[in-house]
Amino acid sequence: MDYGPSLLERDAEVGRMRGLFAAAARGQGGVVLIEGPAGIGKSALAGAARRLGRTAGCRVVGARGSRLEQRFGYGVLRQLVEPVVLGADTAQRVRLLRGPAHRALTLLDSHLDSRLGGPVPGDLGAFHVLARLLVNLAKAGPVALVVDDVHWADDLSLRVFLHMLPGMAESPMAVVLAGRPSAAPGPFAELAADPAVTVLRPAPLTPAGTAALVRAVGGEAADTRLFAACHRLTGGNPLFVRELAAAAGAAGGPAAEGDEQALRALGGPALSRWMGAVLAHLTPEAVRVAQVCAVLGEEAEPRLAAELAGGPETLARGRDELVAAGVLRGGGRLEFVHDLTRHAVYSGIAVVERSRLHRRAAELLADGRPSPLVATHLLETLPSGDEWVVDTLVAAAEHAASRGAPRSALAFLERALQEPPAPQAIAGLVRMAGEIAHWFDWPAAIGYLRRAAALAPDAAARAEVTELFGRAVVLNGRSADAITLMENALAELGDGHAELDHRLRTQIIAAAVAELDLRHTGAQHLAVLSAAPRLSDEVRCQLDAFTAYWTAVIDLDRDAAVSAALRVLRRRSFGVADQNASAPLPYLVLIDADHDDALRQLDRDWSAANEAGSTYLAALIGYLRVHALVSRGHLAEAEADVRQTLRLIDRVRPPLARVYTGEALADVHLAQGRLAAAAEALARTSADVPSYKALHCRLDLLAARLDLAHGRAEQAVRRAEQVGRRLVADGWLNPAPCPWRTVAALGKHALGARDAAMALAAEDLDLARRWGAPRALGRALRVAATVTGGRAEPELLEEAVRVLRAGPARLELATALHAFGRRTWQRHPQAGRAALTEALRLAEECGAAGLARRARSALTEAGTRPPEPHGARLTPGEWRVARLAARGRTNRQIAQELNVTPKTVETHLGNIYRKLGVRNRTAMARALATTDLDHPD
Repeated sequence: MDYGPSLLERDAEVGRMRGLFAAAARGQGGVVLIEGPAGIGKSALAGAARRLGRTAGCRVVGARGSRLEQRFGYGVLRQLVEPVVLGADTAQRVRLLRGPAHRALTLLDSHLDSRLGGPVPGDLGAFHVLARLLVNLAKAGPVALVVDDVHWADDLSLRVFLHMLPGMAESPMAVVLAGRPSAAPGPFAELAADPAVTVLRPAPLTPAGTAALVRAVGGEAADTRLFAACHRLTGGNPLFVRELAAAAGAAGGPAAEGDEQALRALGGPALSRWMGAVLAHLTPEAVRVAQVCAVLGEEAEPRLAAELAGGPETLARGRDELVAAGVLRGGGRLEFVHDLTRHAVYSGIAVVERSRLHRRAAELLADGRPSPLVATHLLETLPSGDEWVVDTLVAAAEHAASRGAPRSALAFLERALQEPPAPQAIAGLVRMAGEIAHWFDWPAAIGYLRRAAALAPDAAARAEVTELFGRAVVLNGRSADAITLMENALAELGDGHAELDHRLRTQIIAAAVAELDLRHTGAQHLAVLSAAPRLSDEVRCQLDAFTAYWTAVIDLDRDAAVSAALRVLRRRSFGVADQNASAPLPYLVLIDADHDDALRQLDRDWSAANEAGSTYLAALIGYLRVHALVSRGHLAEAEADVRQTLRLIDRVRPPLARVYTGEALADVHLAQGRLAAAAEALARTSADVPSYKALHCRLDLLAARLDLAHGRAEQAVRRAEQVGRRLVADGWLNPAPCPWRTVAALGKHALGARDAAMALAAEDLDLARRWGAPRALGRALRVAATVTGGRAEPELLEEAVRVLRAGPARLELATALHAFGRRTWQRHPQAGRAALTEALRLAEECGAAGLARRARSALTEAGTRPPEPHGARLTPGEWRVARLAARGRTNRQIAQELNVTPKTVETHLGNIYRKLGVRNRTAMARALATTDLDHPD
């Protein structure tokens, strides 16, 4: 099929896009990325996409990335969304802004009343808000989003597309992105690598295609020798073929006859030299207009361009001349024929003149425009010590930070510091840069805050900065350094600053927890805070968190620890109030105490963190939720949560999050019995571990458990005892979070060191009885039975089963039942086989394939045919879906409320129907109403 010279040899790409739009019209969305070098024809294909989308019945919305707006947060999304919202009537606007999308106007600084938007969410929440706006747009009918020059698009807009990818197939939305490949890491590279994205890479023209394009440019009479010469010199790049053929036709003579030396003299593929030659033949007015358009970018407004060019008449004459010369497109917009053309013009402007034009553009835009748009021009100016430039950039940084665009905010601040500002303002701006970097780049934050501390005028100001500085150092994995920094600041501060003194002490205690220095360094500062006559709510909340943790791991007072942990969580608007190291402690206490509210609290706070939009908080709660699920034996859901958290942090990458989620994934795989997968996850995680002593203990104990599972008993004992020495040195007694004694006891038992194994097991059992949580006590009883043997073994195992039945730890119960059945079936066949049968059922429900295999083998050995796989118990995730479905929610509504894809909801519903033995929602609702036997913990 002939699509014209701009789409020569592009039938395959056009066919794929036609299929994309046809699928969107049927309700199945998708993403196509057209990737290739400059001039290969990406823009022509993007233009074809718009036409194909309209033909398929889609509403087509377009945008284009630009170098100038690359640091303007959500610039591409603004191009896509603003015309739609502004063009909608009241009823349509209400539908577009339904649900989380109601805050989109504030994020985008729409010309509409921003009071409709409400408070601005954080990064993750902003992605969700804008994604919901696009989904709402598609609810009115299939939509085609076409973005050209996506390599110049702002990161935040691209991250919204990444955020939408998991659910794209469930929405009638087709997205076509066109851009040059990028070797640098970032959202564009992530889009290109995502398996949900179809990548089209147009090939260079064949010799026949080159000949056809040369004929289209120079006419049918073009010399055939020119065809081959153009193909050799351009490599089949359509833009270069077109430009070279046009230049040859204009020059005539040997060049038009295909003489390669003459063609090279015209500039070959060096478009910038051609552009210089083109501009040299134009009037100064036209050159001026070309430069103005290059500075303003693709969205150049005629009014602004006229101001810069010298008036409307000058603009009109210059534009007509540039259109005739093939530099600008015809029509009402001031648009270059190709981004390379604009780049060639822009790079030809002298640096000082370019800076002057950007400065003048910023001044003209400053009246009533969003400050970040003004600041994007100031980023391209030369520093001059101008107070107005500093003030404008700082205002833009504040604006961008409040709109969930901290990277843009930091870029504006860095340029403000280069200006430079007045000496008395430098310290405040450096601190502001550190505070903003603290939300997404802790190493950068450390650099800024170190400088800010050095610039602080007095001890109090220095301590203020050091509090944030020390927190960043802790979160970056250097807790010992943070303790030294903050204790020095505390010593320098002196009296008269009680609140600041208290806040510094909370950060020191947090660092001490990570450094396994709670009983020594931490205790000193805990004593000071506990004795203080008055504490702020923030400090009181953190003190309670530390007290809960101390009471749990050192004092082994379960009731007091749980009471303090619940008090912390009740004080917070939702579970995690800030980016500090005390944030996870109340949850960890509840998880290790087997408290009924642990998982419910984490579920509530997961929803709240997503609504608030903090990636850090969502990743942290996701990590904690995985541990709660593993402790209760919900391994399939735990693995799904780990992978969801990994996808989340891949988008924004909060420091250390990959280490923690990798540790959680290794723990899940080990519980499932997938030893190779656990070893792989642990190896990947261990490569990135910072110097957190507490985190090293968790990872080393995981490695010891893996050694034990592989039969490497000596290595397991060595690792476990190393962990034990570190923990005991800090007074950690609680066996629930780090059961190193049970691992060492089992290892010594395997090595034949029975007395040493029994001593460790007895000590662990005594500590577990003092703590009183069923999971820790049941595990200690099972291990004591294993290493003790003899007549005491069945009694200890029977007690372990009895204890575990009173708690939520189903996997630990299955393990104890398996051990009890193996030990008793020969003397008590009925009881032993019943225990093994129940162990098999629980292991299968938990997803512990390794334990299930051992239980099946034991039943076969006992002469009993193992039952068919059983799966009647609903997981917590299935229960959440079931409850919402029973209340009449649609799949899409459930997906939106739970922040999952509609496909995930469908999968959960299928599992629910199968487990409950029903075939539809009505029967499911009846089944849920008549039984609570399978309600999850």
